[in-house]
Amino acid sequence: MKQSRGLSSTITAAAIGVFLLFLLVFNLTLRFQRPADIEAGIAYTKARVIGIESDTIQPDPDFPDIRIGRQDLVLEITEGAHKGRIIRTYNLVERIINNPAQIGTRFILSSYDDFITALVVDYDREAILYGLAALFVAAVVLLGRRKGVHSLLALLFTLVCILFFFIPLIVVGVDPIAAAMLVVAVSSVVTLWMLNGWSPKTISAVVGCVACTFLAGLVAFLFGAAARITTMNTPEAETLLFVARGTHLSFRHLLFAGVLFSSLGAITDTAMSISSSIFEMRALNPQLPRAQLFRSGMNIGRDVMGTMTDTLILAFTGGSINTLVIFYMYALPYMRLINMQLLVVEVLRGLSSSVAVVASIPVTALLAMLLCDRKGKSAA
Repeated sequence: MKQSRGLSSTITAAAIGVFLLFLLVFNLTLRFQRPADIEAGIAYTKARVIGIESDTIQPDPDFPDIRIGRQDLVLEITEGAHKGRIIRTYNLVERIINNPAQIGTRFILSSYDDFITALVVDYDREAILYGLAALFVAAVVLLGRRKGVHSLLALLFTLVCILFFFIPLIVVGVDPIAAAMLVVAVSSVVTLWMLNGWSPKTISAVVGCVACTFLAGLVAFLFGAAARITTMNTPEAETLLFVARGTHLSFRHLLFAGVLFSSLGAITDTAMSISSSIFEMRALNPQLPRAQLFRSGMNIGRDVMGTMTDTLILAFTGGSINTLVIFYMYALPYMRLINMQLLVVEVLRGLSSSVAVVASIPVTALLAMLLCDRKGKSAA
């Protein structure tokens, strides 16, 4: 049995290597028409403020906690071929683009003339993001040890699939739902294999995860069609239309592909928790009846269901909190509010994912119950 599992793991690892090599070749050979307004001849660099020659920043008359005005800055480029060059430029501090400078503030600059002149683009936040990422990695590795490393590799693999497999597929004209289903299937198999190796426990979790993630997309698609909601009802629709002009980019079902990805993590967690629990119970008590295994899996699933559905709904709510505040301030009538495209889209995303999480409980419990009784004992 151990030799068989070792061979299966070796074959899986080799298949992943071949898949990653395919992604590399696919992306290197991918050709498509870029948007007409793509930046050309512009360069970016990092710089540090070493002087402020004038500063007219003062409180906004309408919002005193916001400071607006203009600063004339002296900056030193801190990287690349122009490192050490001194540049003078202005920094407009407005209500929305509000980037006031102090001595030592680090900015990103842009230039069309090889940094003879330059414009302030934004703060340099790269080091902060790397620091947060390092904290996340350290926490996962220290607490999870080997499992933590595997979970990070699984997360990295999923991100690679989305960025370098899903997006290139829709760029060449593949329907987003079909591309997302393919990525979900591949990601689920690799993620759960990395975390648990090949076993009936893993297989039941993979099948439950993939089936119910597809269900999330199906529910979103059907109810979206009934409510006449598509990607064209999202804030990015106009930009998508522009960048897709003259290309094969397929984005009409992109909204529903997003539902698949947003529900994948919660469904994977739920499916693996239930599958592991049922196999553990069988290992502890081989005489436990199948019906009792299923009931126990359902009971555990109910506890998981509450937290997972809360997580999904609150995640979508948190992402729309600005919009909710605006709606509240305008005191829109219920009839108008409940039919607004933005609200319907968010409700569609959150509830479709939650339905799939709920469905993953009995599906995974049934699969785990059947697979753990092979040869009368757990194969986990």
